[in-house]
Amino acid sequence: MPDTLEDFAAREPTPPERGRFRPARLIVMANVVLVVLLLVLSFAGVAEVTGISAYLGTFFLVGALVPSNLLRFERYASGRTTRALARLRKPLGISAGLWIVAHSVVSVFELFDLSLPLLPQFARTGIVLGLLATAVFGAMLATSTDRAQRVLGRNWKRLHRLVWFVVPLALAHTILASGLDSPSIVFYLGLMVFAGFEYRVLRRRGARGARTHLILIGAGVFAAALIYVVL
Repeated sequence: MPDTLEDFAAREPTPPERGRFRPARLIVMANVVLVVLLLVLSFAGVAEVTGISAYLGTFFLVGALVPSNLLRFERYASGRTTRALARLRKPLGISAGLWIVAHSVVSVFELFDLSLPLLPQFARTGIVLGLLATAVFGAMLATSTDRAQRVLGRNWKRLHRLVWFVVPLALAHTILASGLDSPSIVFYLGLMVFAGFEYRVLRRRGARGARTHLILIGAGVFAAALIYVVL
């Protein structure tokens, strides 16, 4: 019997066989090389890479989240393009984590005066939001290997769902750090709107776990507002 839409949406996209699906490996390897190259250029003072690292991290994050969640909708569940992109969720997610962590590293190197006490420089709303978001992305990046997933079991999925909690934190950080004209704002707002739309559609169908993204994004908005008020 073929899978129903609910059955397909409830499980992870089928992983490719080891050694056969080379695009996934190529994506990760290419981004590792580029991240290392740009870090070297940044530390050498040759290029300013804070902006490009943020944009690439955001771009890959959207690519990792949207196609796999579109499989929950009947219109896209059987689409070959959507399914192919969903199978790239893991390498795209790893790439997003690499660029976001690199963004934080180069930000400290390029924007902070290392000869002065760092704590007062870090104790700013935008920086705290960025550090919190980076901590969660770093945790997800560190647990993206097959070995880590086996050790964590079901907790692996719970940890990686926190990406929806981080989206509003990253949005607030982008607004405070780069202003309203940053292209990343469009992507993060789009993810939040997408999560709300997904909740509405899945709730109408009575699908299990329909509120997950909405609750996590709501918690992220509350955390961002709390940090803003406190600092």
